[in-house]
Amino acid sequence: MEAGDLLLARRVRQNHALEHATVTILTNDLPGLSVSARSNTRGFMIFADLDTALVRRAADEALERLRAGEAELAIHPNCGTNLAVGMSLALMGSLWSLTAMRQRTRLATALGSAVASFMFARPLGALAQKYLTTQQNLNDLRIVDVRSRRLFGRRVVEALTTTIG
Repeated sequence: MEAGDLLLARRVRQNHALEHATVTILTNDLPGLSVSARSNTRGFMIFADLDTALVRRAADEALERLRAGEAELAIHPNCGTNLAVGMSLALMGSLWSLTAMRQRTRLATALGSAVASFMFARPLGALAQKYLTTQQNLNDLRIVDVRSRRLFGRRVVEALTTTIG
């Protein structure tokens, strides 16, 4: 069992890695594309008005490249994990600043922790993605279907996955 399995199910972590790789390939193919995506045990959803064939091609390529060892595709700079890590650092710094006896020290500590959390959110978020929120080994994963639907009035492209064996 890996450390990340304590936080999220292996299947969610695998789908999260595939989601990141798919979004990376899509944004490389379509510069300026802005998407939001979410992973779960069934697969992942991309909140964007995209052609399902385009997403299927990108997901197939992502799966192939991750299986070939391109583990860096599983780490995305705009992942919500980075935001969660940054907010956690800011919260811990803010709480630590409250322990200071003098008001100026509290303010300086709070400001310093805010700057530090901004600086370290992405690099620490990338580590959290690598070891906690994604699983780069997708040898037992396959894509079952890619379909489009509406969710809360927005078009969503959903990639459904399953495990082999």
